[in-house]
Order: sequence, then structure tokens, then C-alpha cells
Amino acid sequence: MHRLYRFCLFGLALLSSIAASAAPTDQELIAALYANVQARQDWQAQARQCPGDNMPARAAIRATQANRCETPEQLGACLQRCEAGDGNDCYWLATTLQQAKGPAEGYEPLYQRACSLGLVSGCTNRAAGMLTADADSQGTRHCAVQTFNKACELDDPWACTMYGFHLSRGIGVAPDADLALKVLDKSCKYGPADPACSGARQLQEEIREAIRAARP
Repeated sequence: MHRLYRFCLFGLALLSSIAASAAPTDQELIAALYANVQARQDWQAQARQCPGDNMPARAAIRATQANRCETPEQLGACLQRCEAGDGNDCYWLATTLQQAKGPAEGYEPLYQRACSLGLVSGCTNRAAGMLTADADSQGTRHCAVQTFNKACELDDPWACTMYGFHLSRGIGVAPDADLALKVLDKSCKYGPADPACSGARQLQEEIREAIRAARP
């Protein structure tokens, strides 16, 4: 796998871990939460769907709010709010459980649920998780690229970085260097220090170098 591709996948898969500032320490509680999520067959079934198909329309998009799912004392109530339909708590609970390095089936469905409840970053992270699990599958690549495209249209910076990468390499989509450069311009919503932005800038330079090298 190409070095930069590994970088993009690694960065996106760990995006939520970077956002979560503290890892829980109560291992029995964490194990119980993993088991609870794994036992939710409806959530597991939804997680097997393409996140792009679960993404709501722009009018239903919800902005990510403060993290209320960081400490062991918060996690039980966080899961209850997620079950009740709070996409923000689904998203942050997923980040905390992912950081605890348990089974993907114990947190990936939470990203998908957050996605279906209006958090675009949940869609992006779920697509990244699918690639991390099975990057060589054409079906997975196609689903992930379509998800990144839709999420980028809804202004999610990491989605734009990932979509631009796939466009530049023709992975899961026809190669289009010009569109990739345009898409990557949307990756710096949160400024140049954001890893989504720095990754996009690196990609843009590689694309421009390839274009220059191809000229007669």
C-alpha cells in the first residue's frame, strides 16, 4: 500500500482518538459498553451498510458539540443518550471506545449511528473504519469514496482530504487530478495546523509535481 495512503488511513482512523482528550481507565465498564454495542443487532446491521447511504440531507446536519463522554463516570449516561437518539453522544462515545483499543464491532456502529443522526464526521470515520478493515475490496473502496464525496460536499475537512487522495490515485473512482486539487482546497476549514489540512497540502504538492513531470 502506498505510504501516503497508509498515512491518510491512519490519520483518519485515529482522528477521533486525537479529538478525545482522555482515555477511560475502568476496564470492566469499557468491556460492558463494548458488549452492549456488540449485542445491538440493529446497530450492527446498520454498520454493515454504506455510510453514504445513511447520510442525512444538509438540512438535517447537526454540528458536533462538546464531548460529554470522556470519563468513566460519564459513559453510562452517554450510551443512554445515544440510544435515545443523540448523535453527538454516539460520536464521542465511539471516539472514547476506539481510543480504548477494543474490538471494532464495539465502537464502529456508534460512528454509523452518529452518521444517521446527522453528524457528518461520523460518516467519514465509519468510511475510514471500513477501509482500515478491508482496503483491498473494490466494493469497500467504492462505498468509502462515495461517502467521502458526500461528506466533503457537506464541508467535512477529513472527508475532502480522503476524497482528494482517491481522486488523485484513481482508487475507487476515475482519476481526476484537477478535481482532486479543487476538492483538497476545502480541507483547511479549521486552519493549517489541522492534520486534514496539512495532509491535503502535501497531496496537492504531489499532484502538481506529477502534472509537471507529465508535461512534454
